[in-house]
Amino acid sequence: MSNVDMEGTMGLRHAWQGLHRSLVLAGLTAPLPVVAVPVGWFGTLFVATWTDGRHAPWAVRALVTIGQVLVVLLWVASALWMTHALTSRPLAEAARRRARRWFGLDLTVGYAAPAPVTRMATGFWWDGREYHKSEREARRRAAMNARFHDPQVKWDGLWALVAGVTVFPVTALPLVAAGVGVWLAGSGRTVIGLLILIVALVAGVFAGGVFRPVAVRFLGPAAGARLRQLETLQADLTQTQAAELERIERGLHDGAQARLVAMGMSMQAAERMVDADPEAAKAILAEARASSRVALEELRSLVRGINPPVLVERGLVDAVRALALDVPVQVTVHAAVPSRPERPVESAMYFAVAELLTNVTKHAHASQVTIDLGYAGRELTATVTDNGVGGVPAPATSSSRVGSSSGGSGLAGIARRMAAFGGRLEISSPAGGPTRATVSVPCVL
Repeated sequence: MSNVDMEGTMGLRHAWQGLHRSLVLAGLTAPLPVVAVPVGWFGTLFVATWTDGRHAPWAVRALVTIGQVLVVLLWVASALWMTHALTSRPLAEAARRRARRWFGLDLTVGYAAPAPVTRMATGFWWDGREYHKSEREARRRAAMNARFHDPQVKWDGLWALVAGVTVFPVTALPLVAAGVGVWLAGSGRTVIGLLILIVALVAGVFAGGVFRPVAVRFLGPAAGARLRQLETLQADLTQTQAAELERIERGLHDGAQARLVAMGMSMQAAERMVDADPEAAKAILAEARASSRVALEELRSLVRGINPPVLVERGLVDAVRALALDVPVQVTVHAAVPSRPERPVESAMYFAVAELLTNVTKHAHASQVTIDLGYAGRELTATVTDNGVGGVPAPATSSSRVGSSSGGSGLAGIARRMAAFGGRLEISSPAGGPTRATVSVPCVL
Protein backbone atom coordinates (compact mmCIF):
# COMPACT_ATOMS: atom_id res chain seq x y z
CA MET A 1 0.00 0.00 0.00
CA SER A 2 1.41 3.40 -0.99
CA ASN A 3 1.88 6.33 1.37
CA VAL A 4 -1.01 8.14 -0.29
CA ASP A 5 -3.32 5.21 0.29
CA MET A 6 -2.21 4.90 3.89
CA GLU A 7 -2.74 8.60 4.52
CA GLY A 8 -6.17 8.38 2.92
CA THR A 9 -7.10 5.40 5.09
CA MET A 10 -5.89 7.15 8.24
CA GLY A 11 -7.78 10.30 7.31
CA LEU A 12 -10.98 8.36 6.73
CA ARG A 13 -10.50 6.58 10.04
CA HIS A 14 -10.03 9.91 11.85
CA ALA A 15 -13.12 11.27 10.14
CA TRP A 16 -15.30 8.37 11.24
CA GLN A 17 -13.74 8.51 14.71
CA GLY A 18 -14.59 12.20 14.94
CA LEU A 19 -18.15 11.53 13.84
CA HIS A 20 -18.42 8.76 16.44
CA ARG A 21 -17.16 11.07 19.18
CA SER A 22 -19.63 13.72 18.08
CA LEU A 23 -22.41 11.16 18.34
CA VAL A 24 -21.33 10.12 21.86
CA LEU A 25 -20.93 13.70 23.09
CA ALA A 26 -24.23 14.79 21.59
CA GLY A 27 -25.95 11.95 23.41
CA LEU A 28 -24.27 12.83 26.73
CA THR A 29 -25.14 16.52 26.52
CA ALA A 30 -28.58 16.32 24.88
CA PRO A 31 -31.00 15.83 27.85
CA LEU A 32 -31.30 19.44 29.03
CA PRO A 33 -31.67 21.12 25.61
CA VAL A 34 -33.87 18.28 24.31
CA VAL A 35 -36.20 18.82 27.29
CA ALA A 36 -35.99 22.62 27.47
CA VAL A 37 -36.74 23.39 23.81
CA PRO A 38 -40.00 21.36 23.47
CA VAL A 39 -41.25 22.46 26.89
CA GLY A 40 -40.54 26.11 26.06
CA TRP A 41 -42.03 25.83 22.58
CA PHE A 42 -45.26 24.09 23.52
CA GLY A 43 -45.53 26.18 26.68
CA THR A 44 -45.34 29.35 24.57
CA LEU A 45 -48.03 28.04 22.22
CA PHE A 46 -50.23 27.12 25.16
CA VAL A 47 -50.01 30.43 27.03
CA ALA A 48 -50.60 32.27 23.74
CA THR A 49 -54.12 30.78 23.67
CA TRP A 50 -54.95 32.66 26.86
CA THR A 51 -55.09 35.99 25.00
CA ASP A 52 -56.15 34.94 21.47
CA GLY A 53 -58.97 37.16 20.18
CA ARG A 54 -58.87 39.41 23.23
CA HIS A 55 -58.22 43.15 23.09
CA ALA A 56 -56.85 45.26 25.91
CA PRO A 57 -54.78 48.41 26.41
CA TRP A 58 -51.07 48.10 25.68
CA ALA A 59 -50.14 48.32 29.38
CA VAL A 60 -52.39 45.37 30.21
CA ARG A 61 -51.03 43.42 27.23
CA ALA A 62 -47.48 44.10 28.39
CA LEU A 63 -48.25 42.84 31.91
CA VAL A 64 -49.97 39.75 30.50
CA THR A 65 -47.01 39.07 28.21
CA ILE A 66 -44.60 39.33 31.15
CA GLY A 67 -46.78 36.91 33.11
CA GLN A 68 -46.86 34.46 30.21
CA VAL A 69 -43.07 34.60 29.86
CA LEU A 70 -42.64 33.96 33.58
CA VAL A 71 -45.01 30.98 33.45
CA VAL A 72 -43.11 29.45 30.53
CA LEU A 73 -39.79 30.04 32.31
CA LEU A 74 -41.19 28.35 35.43
CA TRP A 75 -42.26 25.32 33.41
CA VAL A 76 -38.88 25.11 31.69
CA ALA A 77 -37.02 25.47 35.01
CA SER A 78 -39.15 22.73 36.60
CA ALA A 79 -38.55 20.39 33.67
CA LEU A 80 -34.81 21.10 33.76
CA TRP A 81 -34.65 20.50 37.52
CA MET A 82 -36.33 17.10 37.22
CA THR A 83 -34.10 16.16 34.29
CA HIS A 84 -31.03 17.27 36.24
CA ALA A 85 -32.00 15.19 39.28
CA LEU A 86 -32.39 12.08 37.14
CA THR A 87 -29.57 12.40 34.61
CA SER A 88 -26.81 14.85 35.61
CA ARG A 89 -24.74 12.55 37.78
CA PRO A 90 -24.72 9.41 35.56
CA LEU A 91 -24.10 11.48 32.41
CA ALA A 92 -21.30 13.46 34.08
CA GLU A 93 -19.64 10.22 35.21
CA ALA A 94 -19.88 8.86 31.66
CA ALA A 95 -18.37 12.10 30.31
CA ARG A 96 -15.46 11.80 32.77
CA ARG A 97 -14.75 8.30 31.51
CA ARG A 98 -14.67 9.61 27.94
CA ALA A 99 -12.35 12.48 28.95
CA ARG A 100 -9.99 9.99 30.59
CA ARG A 101 -10.04 7.64 27.59
CA TRP A 102 -9.75 10.25 24.84
CA PHE A 103 -7.56 12.95 26.42
CA GLY A 104 -5.98 11.28 29.47
CA LEU A 105 -7.69 13.76 31.84
CA ASP A 106 -7.95 12.69 35.47
CA LEU A 107 -11.21 14.26 36.66
CA THR A 108 -11.80 12.08 39.70
CA VAL A 109 -14.46 13.45 42.05
CA GLY A 110 -16.16 12.26 45.21
CA TYR A 111 -19.86 12.11 45.94
CA ALA A 112 -21.39 12.38 49.39
CA ALA A 113 -22.61 9.13 50.91
CA PRO A 114 -25.73 9.15 53.11
CA ALA A 115 -24.77 10.35 56.57
CA PRO A 116 -24.83 7.69 59.32
CA VAL A 117 -27.80 7.87 61.68
CA THR A 118 -27.50 7.63 65.45
CA ARG A 119 -30.07 6.95 68.12
CA MET A 120 -29.71 9.59 70.80
CA ALA A 121 -30.35 9.19 74.51
CA THR A 122 -33.62 11.12 74.06
CA GLY A 123 -34.95 8.39 71.76
CA PHE A 124 -34.75 10.50 68.59
CA TRP A 125 -32.56 9.67 65.59
CA TRP A 126 -29.90 12.10 64.31
CA ASP A 127 -28.96 12.12 60.62
CA GLY A 128 -26.22 14.74 60.77
CA ARG A 129 -28.63 17.62 60.07
CA GLU A 130 -31.81 17.15 62.10
CA TYR A 131 -33.64 14.81 64.49
CA HIS A 132 -36.31 12.26 63.51
CA LYS A 133 -38.74 10.06 65.40
CA SER A 134 -37.84 6.83 63.61
CA GLU A 135 -34.71 5.25 62.17
CA ARG A 136 -36.44 4.68 58.83
CA GLU A 137 -37.29 8.36 58.45
CA ALA A 138 -33.76 9.38 59.47
CA ARG A 139 -32.18 7.09 56.87
CA ARG A 140 -34.60 8.28 54.17
CA ARG A 141 -33.83 11.93 54.85
CA ALA A 142 -30.09 11.20 55.00
CA ALA A 143 -30.27 9.61 51.54
CA MET A 144 -32.27 12.58 50.19
CA ASN A 145 -29.79 15.06 51.66
CA ALA A 146 -26.89 13.18 50.10
CA ARG A 147 -28.61 13.18 46.72
CA PHE A 148 -30.00 16.72 46.51
CA HIS A 149 -27.62 18.71 48.72
CA ASP A 150 -24.33 17.30 47.46
CA PRO A 151 -22.29 20.18 45.95
CA GLN A 152 -20.79 17.75 43.44
CA VAL A 153 -24.22 16.80 42.06
CA LYS A 154 -25.09 20.50 41.74
CA TRP A 155 -21.79 21.02 39.91
CA ASP A 156 -22.70 18.16 37.58
CA GLY A 157 -25.95 20.01 36.85
CA LEU A 158 -23.97 23.13 35.93
CA TRP A 159 -21.82 20.97 33.62
CA ALA A 160 -24.96 19.62 31.96
CA LEU A 161 -26.31 23.15 31.47
CA VAL A 162 -23.08 24.59 30.05
CA ALA A 163 -22.41 21.55 27.86
CA GLY A 164 -26.01 21.71 26.61
CA VAL A 165 -25.43 25.14 25.07
CA THR A 166 -21.81 24.60 23.94
CA VAL A 167 -20.86 20.96 23.35
CA PHE A 168 -24.29 19.79 22.19
CA PRO A 169 -24.89 22.19 19.27
CA VAL A 170 -21.28 21.93 18.07
CA THR A 171 -21.30 18.11 18.08
CA ALA A 172 -24.88 17.73 16.86
CA LEU A 173 -24.30 19.89 13.76
CA PRO A 174 -21.98 17.38 11.97
CA LEU A 175 -24.45 14.60 12.72
CA VAL A 176 -27.33 16.57 11.24
CA ALA A 177 -25.20 17.48 8.22
CA ALA A 178 -24.21 13.84 7.73
CA GLY A 179 -27.84 12.78 7.87
CA VAL A 180 -28.82 15.46 5.34
CA GLY A 181 -25.96 14.42 3.04
CA VAL A 182 -26.97 10.76 3.13
CA TRP A 183 -30.59 11.71 2.47
CA LEU A 184 -29.69 13.93 -0.49
CA ALA A 185 -27.39 11.28 -1.93
CA GLY A 186 -30.10 8.68 -1.59
CA SER A 187 -32.74 10.88 -3.20
CA GLY A 188 -30.79 11.35 -6.42
CA ARG A 189 -28.80 14.52 -5.66
CA THR A 190 -25.57 12.57 -5.27
CA VAL A 191 -22.99 15.30 -5.79
CA ILE A 192 -24.41 17.80 -3.32
CA GLY A 193 -25.14 14.97 -0.87
CA LEU A 194 -21.54 13.67 -1.00
CA LEU A 195 -20.17 17.21 -0.60
CA ILE A 196 -22.29 17.79 2.50
CA LEU A 197 -21.27 14.38 3.86
CA ILE A 198 -17.57 15.18 3.37
CA VAL A 199 -18.02 18.53 5.11
CA ALA A 200 -19.80 16.73 7.98
CA LEU A 201 -16.94 14.23 8.34
CA VAL A 202 -14.34 17.01 8.39
CA ALA A 203 -16.38 19.02 10.89
CA GLY A 204 -16.73 15.96 13.10
CA VAL A 205 -12.96 15.71 13.45
CA PHE A 206 -12.82 19.19 14.99
CA ALA A 207 -16.20 19.24 16.74
CA GLY A 208 -15.05 17.02 19.59
CA GLY A 209 -12.33 19.52 20.44
CA VAL A 210 -14.87 21.75 22.21
CA PHE A 211 -15.38 19.02 24.80
CA ARG A 212 -11.90 19.20 26.34
CA PRO A 213 -11.90 22.80 27.69
CA VAL A 214 -15.47 22.50 28.97
CA ALA A 215 -14.64 19.19 30.66
CA VAL A 216 -11.52 20.62 32.32
CA ARG A 217 -13.53 23.54 33.68
CA PHE A 218 -16.77 21.87 34.75
CA LEU A 219 -16.21 18.11 35.19
CA GLY A 220 -13.68 18.30 38.02
CA PRO A 221 -14.37 18.50 41.76
CA ALA A 222 -17.01 21.00 42.78
CA ALA A 223 -16.06 24.32 44.30
CA GLY A 224 -17.89 23.27 47.48
CA ALA A 225 -16.24 19.85 47.75
CA ARG A 226 -14.08 20.91 50.68
CA LEU A 227 -17.12 22.36 52.46
CA ARG A 228 -18.96 19.08 51.93
CA GLN A 229 -16.03 17.17 53.41
CA LEU A 230 -16.06 19.42 56.45
CA GLU A 231 -19.81 18.92 56.86
CA THR A 232 -19.35 15.16 56.64
CA LEU A 233 -16.57 15.26 59.23
CA GLN A 234 -18.76 17.38 61.48
CA ALA A 235 -21.61 14.86 61.21
CA ASP A 236 -19.23 11.96 61.90
CA LEU A 237 -17.73 13.69 64.93
CA THR A 238 -21.20 14.48 66.22
CA GLN A 239 -22.13 10.83 65.92
CA THR A 240 -18.91 9.73 67.64
CA GLN A 241 -19.45 12.18 70.49
CA ALA A 242 -23.04 11.05 70.92
CA ALA A 243 -21.98 7.39 71.05
CA GLU A 244 -19.25 8.23 73.58
CA LEU A 245 -21.70 10.14 75.80
CA GLU A 246 -24.13 7.22 75.68
CA ARG A 247 -21.31 4.83 76.62
CA ILE A 248 -20.40 7.01 79.63
CA GLU A 249 -24.07 7.27 80.60
CA ARG A 250 -24.51 3.48 80.46
CA GLY A 251 -21.30 2.95 82.42
CA LEU A 252 -22.44 5.29 85.19
CA HIS A 253 -26.03 4.04 85.27
CA ASP A 254 -25.29 0.32 85.18
CA GLY A 255 -22.13 0.41 87.30
CA ALA A 256 -21.17 3.05 89.82
CA GLN A 257 -24.63 4.56 90.20
CA ALA A 258 -26.28 1.22 90.95
CA ARG A 259 -23.58 0.35 93.51
CA LEU A 260 -23.87 3.75 95.19
CA VAL A 261 -27.63 3.34 95.52
CA ALA A 262 -27.13 -0.14 97.00
CA MET A 263 -24.52 1.26 99.41
CA GLY A 264 -26.98 3.91 100.58
CA MET A 265 -29.67 1.31 101.24
CA SER A 266 -27.15 -0.91 103.07
CA MET A 267 -25.98 1.92 105.34
CA GLN A 268 -29.59 2.86 106.04
CA ALA A 269 -30.26 -0.73 107.10
CA ALA A 270 -27.10 -0.76 109.22
CA GLU A 271 -28.19 2.47 110.90
CA ARG A 272 -31.44 0.85 111.97
CA MET A 273 -29.71 -2.32 113.22
CA VAL A 274 -26.69 -0.77 114.97
CA ASP A 275 -28.35 -0.79 118.41
CA ALA A 276 -30.38 -4.01 118.15
CA ASP A 277 -27.79 -6.17 116.34
CA PRO A 278 -24.33 -4.57 116.18
CA GLU A 279 -22.71 -7.64 114.60
CA ALA A 280 -25.18 -7.68 111.71
CA ALA A 281 -24.70 -3.93 111.26
CA LYS A 282 -20.92 -4.41 111.10
CA ALA A 283 -21.34 -7.10 108.45
CA ILE A 284 -23.56 -4.83 106.35
CA LEU A 285 -21.05 -1.96 106.67
CA ALA A 286 -18.19 -4.28 105.65
CA GLU A 287 -20.16 -5.31 102.58
CA ALA A 288 -20.87 -1.65 101.78
CA ARG A 289 -17.16 -0.86 102.10
CA ALA A 290 -16.35 -3.62 99.63
CA SER A 291 -18.97 -2.27 97.25
CA SER A 292 -17.43 1.19 97.54
CA ARG A 293 -14.07 -0.19 96.44
CA VAL A 294 -15.69 -1.87 93.42
CA ALA A 295 -17.58 1.35 92.53
CA LEU A 296 -14.36 3.36 92.81
CA GLU A 297 -12.55 0.91 90.52
CA GLU A 298 -15.40 1.14 87.99
CA LEU A 299 -15.23 4.94 88.08
CA ARG A 300 -11.47 4.82 87.54
CA SER A 301 -11.90 2.41 84.63
CA LEU A 302 -14.51 4.73 83.10
CA VAL A 303 -12.21 7.72 83.52
CA ARG A 304 -9.34 5.79 81.93
CA GLY A 305 -11.57 5.14 78.93
CA ILE A 306 -12.27 8.88 78.61
CA ASN A 307 -8.79 10.25 79.30
CA PRO A 308 -6.26 7.63 80.40
CA PRO A 309 -3.97 8.98 83.17
CA VAL A 310 -0.93 7.25 81.67
CA LEU A 311 -1.54 9.12 78.41
CA VAL A 312 -1.81 12.45 80.23
CA GLU A 313 1.19 11.87 82.45
CA ARG A 314 3.59 9.80 80.32
CA GLY A 315 2.59 10.43 76.71
CA LEU A 316 1.69 8.33 73.70
CA VAL A 317 4.58 5.86 73.68
CA ASP A 318 4.20 4.77 77.32
CA ALA A 319 0.41 4.72 76.98
CA VAL A 320 0.66 2.35 74.00
CA ARG A 321 3.09 0.15 75.94
CA ALA A 322 0.55 0.04 78.79
CA LEU A 323 -2.11 -0.99 76.26
CA ALA A 324 0.12 -3.81 75.03
CA LEU A 325 0.39 -5.22 78.55
CA ASP A 326 -3.39 -5.71 78.73
CA VAL A 327 -3.67 -7.57 75.40
CA PRO A 328 -3.88 -11.39 75.73
CA VAL A 329 -1.54 -11.73 72.72
CA GLN A 330 2.21 -11.23 72.52
CA VAL A 331 2.68 -7.58 71.55
CA THR A 332 5.99 -5.92 70.68
CA VAL A 333 6.20 -2.12 70.64
CA HIS A 334 8.87 -0.23 68.67
CA ALA A 335 8.88 3.55 69.12
CA ALA A 336 10.88 6.27 67.40
CA VAL A 337 8.98 9.39 68.46
CA PRO A 338 11.40 12.02 69.82
CA SER A 339 8.82 14.05 71.79
CA ARG A 340 5.12 14.39 72.46
CA PRO A 341 2.65 15.62 69.83
CA GLU A 342 -0.23 17.97 70.57
CA ARG A 343 -2.77 16.61 73.04
CA PRO A 344 -5.73 16.16 70.59
CA VAL A 345 -3.53 14.35 68.04
CA GLU A 346 -1.97 12.22 70.77
CA SER A 347 -5.39 11.22 72.10
CA ALA A 348 -6.76 10.41 68.64
CA MET A 349 -3.71 8.26 67.83
CA TYR A 350 -3.93 6.45 71.18
CA PHE A 351 -7.59 5.50 70.75
CA ALA A 352 -6.98 4.47 67.14
CA VAL A 353 -4.27 2.05 68.26
CA ALA A 354 -6.53 0.84 71.08
CA GLU A 355 -9.33 0.12 68.59
CA LEU A 356 -6.95 -1.71 66.26
CA LEU A 357 -5.65 -3.88 69.12
CA THR A 358 -9.18 -4.64 70.30
CA ASN A 359 -10.25 -5.79 66.84
CA VAL A 360 -7.08 -7.85 66.38
CA THR A 361 -7.69 -9.57 69.73
CA LYS A 362 -11.32 -10.36 68.91
CA HIS A 363 -11.15 -11.35 65.28
CA ALA A 364 -7.66 -11.85 63.86
CA HIS A 365 -6.83 -15.22 65.51
CA ALA A 366 -3.28 -13.87 65.77
CA SER A 367 -0.50 -15.05 68.06
CA GLN A 368 1.83 -12.09 67.62
CA VAL A 369 1.31 -8.36 67.12
CA THR A 370 3.85 -5.62 66.42
CA ILE A 371 3.24 -1.90 66.96
CA ASP A 372 5.60 0.59 65.29
CA LEU A 373 5.36 4.25 66.32
CA GLY A 374 7.32 6.70 64.21
CA TYR A 375 7.66 10.32 63.22
CA ALA A 376 9.15 11.55 59.94
CA GLY A 377 8.42 14.40 57.57
CA ARG A 378 6.11 16.07 60.09
CA GLU A 379 3.87 13.00 60.11
CA LEU A 380 3.13 10.78 63.10
CA THR A 381 2.45 7.15 62.22
CA ALA A 382 1.37 4.03 64.08
CA THR A 383 1.48 0.66 62.33
CA VAL A 384 -0.21 -2.41 63.86
CA THR A 385 0.85 -5.69 62.24
CA ASP A 386 -0.56 -9.10 63.16
CA ASN A 387 0.01 -12.63 61.86
CA GLY A 388 -3.70 -13.46 61.81
CA VAL A 389 -6.04 -14.73 59.12
CA GLY A 390 -6.05 -11.52 57.05
CA GLY A 391 -8.66 -10.77 54.41
CA VAL A 392 -9.69 -7.44 55.93
CA PRO A 393 -12.00 -5.38 53.67
CA ALA A 394 -11.22 -1.78 52.79
CA PRO A 395 -11.91 0.85 55.46
CA ALA A 396 -14.41 2.65 53.21
CA THR A 397 -17.21 0.43 54.51
CA SER A 398 -18.66 0.57 57.95
CA SER A 399 -18.25 -3.17 58.30
CA SER A 400 -14.46 -3.10 58.05
CA ARG A 401 -12.31 -4.24 60.95
CA VAL A 402 -8.76 -5.28 61.51
CA GLY A 403 -7.99 -8.95 61.52
CA SER A 404 -11.41 -10.01 60.37
CA SER A 405 -12.78 -10.88 57.02
CA SER A 406 -16.41 -10.50 57.89
CA GLY A 407 -18.81 -8.21 59.68
CA GLY A 408 -18.39 -5.66 62.43
CA SER A 409 -17.18 -2.08 62.69
CA GLY A 410 -13.97 -0.29 63.56
CA LEU A 411 -11.88 0.77 60.57
CA ALA A 412 -14.48 3.17 59.17
CA GLY A 413 -14.71 4.97 62.51
CA ILE A 414 -10.92 5.20 62.79
CA ALA A 415 -10.67 6.58 59.25
CA ARG A 416 -13.30 9.23 59.99
CA ARG A 417 -11.62 10.30 63.24
CA MET A 418 -8.24 10.53 61.52
CA ALA A 419 -9.74 12.54 58.66
CA ALA A 420 -10.75 15.21 61.18
CA PHE A 421 -7.00 15.86 61.70
CA GLY A 422 -6.10 15.53 58.02
CA GLY A 423 -4.86 11.99 58.58
CA ARG A 424 -5.61 8.66 56.92
CA LEU A 425 -5.85 4.92 57.51
CA GLU A 426 -4.21 2.44 55.14
CA ILE A 427 -4.82 -1.33 55.22
CA SER A 428 -2.82 -4.16 53.68
CA SER A 429 -4.40 -7.53 54.41
CA PRO A 430 -4.05 -10.36 51.90
CA ALA A 431 -6.00 -13.53 52.55
CA GLY A 432 -4.07 -15.65 55.03
CA GLY A 433 -2.30 -12.61 56.50
CA PRO A 434 -0.40 -10.78 57.66
CA THR A 435 -2.56 -7.71 58.26
CA ARG A 436 -0.88 -4.31 58.42
CA ALA A 437 -2.91 -1.24 59.48
CA THR A 438 -1.15 2.14 59.39
CA VAL A 439 -2.63 5.27 60.93
CA SER A 440 -0.89 8.52 60.04
CA VAL A 441 -1.63 12.15 60.85
CA PRO A 442 0.35 15.33 60.10
CA CYS A 443 1.55 17.17 63.19
CA VAL A 444 4.41 19.10 64.72
CA LEU A 445 6.01 17.71 67.86
